[in-house]
Amino acid sequence: FGLRGMGIAPAGVGKEGTGHHHLLIDIEPEALDLDAALPADDHVKHFGGGQTETSLDLAPGRHTLRLLLGDMNHVPFDPPVVSEEITVTVE
Repeated sequence: FGLRGMGIAPAGVGKEGTGHHHLLIDIEPEALDLDAALPADDHVKHFGGGQTETSLDLAPGRHTLRLLLGDMNHVPFDPPVVSEEITVTVE
């Protein structure tokens, strides 16, 4: 994971200019309520410990991935800090 202009801090740490990553799997940010805490489900993976890397087990097929930065309470910033979408194919 990468980030410019902000820092990474674990969930619950209220340090200005920081947040933590959420990985969006096969879902667009616009499909979520960006004014509320992000859900933890099959489409939104939380990295509340401040992690900056992970390994994924995805079903075979094509998947879209995107990072969305959340604040100490898992709420996206306004405007959203979101990565470009990438597409991966799992065989």
